[in-house]
Amino acid sequence: MFTTDKQIRFHHCDPAGIVFYPQYFYLLSEAMEDFMAAAGKPQHEQIALRRGWPIIRLEVDFVRMSRYGDAVSIDVLVRKIGGASLAIDYRIRGIDGDRLKASTTVVHVDLDTDRAMVIPDDVRAAFEPYRVVD
Repeated sequence: MFTTDKQIRFHHCDPAGIVFYPQYFYLLSEAMEDFMAAAGKPQHEQIALRRGWPIIRLEVDFVRMSRYGDAVSIDVLVRKIGGASLAIDYRIRGIDGDRLKASTTVVHVDLDTDRAMVIPDDVRAAFEPYRVVD
């Protein structure tokens, strides 16, 4: 599991000061970038190698509102490393408990052909320490 800390900023919120739900997806994307960097496979380097990791499945449970100024932690849990895909769960939590839970599947693709490609052994090895066994 990997955890990154974030601050809910003004730009995340609607006029009521509550996180506007699509902004959570930006936070999840940032958490994925942070995770890849921590694993030693930064996303910008993957893109330079013409490798992408688009989401092909996303399921979200909104548990509790987040407000402007809240400190949150985002847990990134690699649930499964497949041949060409990763199953990743996210949990956004504040001091008062869970705010959001999400499950995603991302696929490793060749950015020139838009086709799935096998996850290389070095990338698989970099992500393996973050895999959570049920």
